[in-house]
Amino acid sequence: MRLISCRLRQVRQHGDLAVRFGRRLTLIGGANEAGKSTLVEALHKALFLRATATGRGVEDLRSRLHAGLPEIEVRFEAAGLHWQLRKRFAGAGGTCQLSGSDGPALNGAAAEERLAQLLGYEAPVEGRRIAQLPERWAHLWVRQGESGLNPIGANQECYDYNRLVDQLQARGSEEALASGLDRRVMELIEQQVAASYTSTGRVKAGSDLATALQRAQDAAEQLGLAQQRLADLETAMEQLRTIGERLEMIDRQQRPSLQRQLQLQRNQRLLQSQLQPLIQQQQLWSELNSQQQQQRQEQRQRQQHSEQRLEEQRRLQAEQEQQRLQLQQRSLEQQRQRQHQELLQQVLDLRQLEAEQAQLLDHQQLLQRLQSEADQLKARLAALPAIEAKQVRELRQAEQALLQAETRCQALATGLEVIASDQPIQLEGEPLQPGERRQLSRPVQLQVGTGVVLRLHPGGGDNLPELQRQAAQCQRQLQRLRQELGVEHSDAAEAIERQRRTLESDLTNLRQAARTIPWSGLQERLEHLNPRRQRLQQAIQGQQRALERLASEPAAPGNPLSLDRNALESWLEQIKASSTALGHDLERLEQQQLQLQSRERQLQSALEDNRSRLAQLEGSLKVIDERLQALDAQQAGQQAPPQLLEGQRQLQAIDAELAQLGHPADPQALEDALAALEQEKSALLTQRGQAEQRCQSLGALNPLADLEQRQAAWEDAEAERQRLEGRAQALLLLQERFHRAQAELAQRYSEPLREAIGPYLAELFDEPQQPLLGFDPQQGFQDLQLRQREQTYAFQQLSGGMREQLATALRLAMAEVLLPAYDNGLPLLFDDAFSQSDPQRLQGLQRMLRRGLQQGVQIVLLSCNPSDYIDGLVNAEGSAPAGAEQGTSKANNTDPEPWPDVISLELKR
Repeated sequence: MRLISCRLRQVRQHGDLAVRFGRRLTLIGGANEAGKSTLVEALHKALFLRATATGRGVEDLRSRLHAGLPEIEVRFEAAGLHWQLRKRFAGAGGTCQLSGSDGPALNGAAAEERLAQLLGYEAPVEGRRIAQLPERWAHLWVRQGESGLNPIGANQECYDYNRLVDQLQARGSEEALASGLDRRVMELIEQQVAASYTSTGRVKAGSDLATALQRAQDAAEQLGLAQQRLADLETAMEQLRTIGERLEMIDRQQRPSLQRQLQLQRNQRLLQSQLQPLIQQQQLWSELNSQQQQQRQEQRQRQQHSEQRLEEQRRLQAEQEQQRLQLQQRSLEQQRQRQHQELLQQVLDLRQLEAEQAQLLDHQQLLQRLQSEADQLKARLAALPAIEAKQVRELRQAEQALLQAETRCQALATGLEVIASDQPIQLEGEPLQPGERRQLSRPVQLQVGTGVVLRLHPGGGDNLPELQRQAAQCQRQLQRLRQELGVEHSDAAEAIERQRRTLESDLTNLRQAARTIPWSGLQERLEHLNPRRQRLQQAIQGQQRALERLASEPAAPGNPLSLDRNALESWLEQIKASSTALGHDLERLEQQQLQLQSRERQLQSALEDNRSRLAQLEGSLKVIDERLQALDAQQAGQQAPPQLLEGQRQLQAIDAELAQLGHPADPQALEDALAALEQEKSALLTQRGQAEQRCQSLGALNPLADLEQRQAAWEDAEAERQRLEGRAQALLLLQERFHRAQAELAQRYSEPLREAIGPYLAELFDEPQQPLLGFDPQQGFQDLQLRQREQTYAFQQLSGGMREQLATALRLAMAEVLLPAYDNGLPLLFDDAFSQSDPQRLQGLQRMLRRGLQQGVQIVLLSCNPSDYIDGLVNAEGSAPAGAEQGTSKANNTDPEPWPDVISLELKR
């Protein structure tokens, strides 16, 4: 079954729309609200909805823009014939006509039944069962928003289940039902499995297997208890041995060592307290002696430093005096340079004032000249007629309108010319001579001789008088414009307008030139320059007299008043450079003077500090000498007494013994350690008693014999459990094998469909993707999945774009499988179906669609962006043959012949 064409009349926004379908591919473009979805819905209802249906399904087709009832005409190919279907939806008065290429036309119910048979259904959809309409060809008719739905997710009626199973069985399935013996064996296996396991796979309570499992578990627990008792006895005996070893170490090693360290530290503290006064006296004498030597050395060093600083202070004072004289000379020279600079600056100001006065006079003369030229231009402009560019355009347009009207009149008029005549000729009673011409613009009567009278009608019919009236109106309009402007034609008006524009431009240029002149207050500024000039001349004379009074002033290059501006500026720059250099010298000398003064103050401060410290050192040395003399008198020399030497020897012996005993610690830490050992010993004695009691309790019975008895009981129970559990597992395995065999038998239906999907997915992905599909004889196809990189995803787990693409592959595969049932032709329609696919995946979708076209599926693709598919589908399939429009064409082309393979058209709003 293939669609050839359709025509809609009075269907929503379409008053009369005719569309042709390509034999293989049809691409229909159009913006939103152009009526693409209306075309899809109307075509679907024409094929499956009864013409006499009523209700909302028919009311939705009615047009609010065009009068009349919805009429739909569909031409298609089915059962080897060409068919033409005409339906008019008018409720109970609706009509249906179906005509084939080999027989008479059918009408009414007969036509509806025959149409349903051709489409693979028993009867069309009634109006009261309009809910069934979306199920018809739901696997082939993909509307907006439905492309991501699972085609096999609904009931079997939505995807032509019976024909699909027939075609799949013809591809390879020979037997799909199990035999009676298989069912009886399966029932016995399930009864045996049910005796041991519940429906959820758990062990059934009260069964032999459950009893064996419980016995094995109890025996394992008793065996574990016996093993734990034996392990507890061994642990208690090991603990008793460890406690005895620890007690022996405390009594023989740790406690005597700590007691000896404590006694040695007490003896050490007693000796240190006895020797402390002698040690302190010896330390005091050593400290005073060392302090005396240090202070005497510091006294000598400070005396040397004081002499060096005095010498440096005298040198700095001499340098300061020399710097002061240089500062005076530089200051006097700087004063002379400043006076010279002021004189030259005043002379330059005078030159600037004279230049400014000359410029103002030039501006005054230029302004007067520009004013005179502007007055002349204004007089010439006033003498010309006031004609603007707009009036020139109106005059030229009027001339062109008159010329066009006269040309049209002449084109419609009839020309008459007498070449030669042997009889008199009269035109409206006026004689015509040979060689005479006339232009006829209205019907006239022509008489030749006395027996021939002709009526001549010029071309154009009734249009010629109207054109003549328009020409007369254009003549009047042109005359009025000429009188208003006072010219004969547009060229003269244009010359006047151009001359006026040139004069106005010149006047504008003069005004712009005048704006550049600072004319405001020109005379006042000229008058104010004279007082300034007099003040500058007086100041220059005063500066010259002041310079003459400086006897040491060097000879100048010349009189400043006699030099030009460039010489003055050059002289001024030289003076400024010299003055800047003098300023830098002065700053340098002042900085050096400040540094010398700062250094002198630092030396003075250091000298005072040295004098103060020398005085302190002298007093301190006197005190130290007195104390040392007193200590010498007490000790009669610097040798230590014998008592101190003996005490130090005893302390060294104690330190050596403490070092042998270990790291020395303070007495409190030793006492705490002894107390901790006593506490540990008490706790260990308690633990030893507990361990002895536990060993007696655990050894009352023979733990090894009990363990052997429990081991034998557990082995018997475990063997029984393994026997029963093995039998149950064998039954489960047998049941699984039966189920697997049934599933493999059922897969004979789904395997051909899954194999048909695979090539389409290969066009979409670079990596292999494996579709998975389940089948149940009662529920049909189900569990559509996709395996990617060893991971399986259910259809609903996929992204929106992936659902679109997998569903499209499934629809193409189903259409390919169903082709033999529909005379090797089946239309697959997509209405803006790929809204979730990115441009990269869209290319893969186009390759899938091209494969469907190659397998014989007729594809109708509607899209708001048809340019996305031009290169990938239309151009790839080749240009349409003669008679079909390639690219974008109007949708009202109704010529069905020839039938091209590819058609691309566009709906207009």
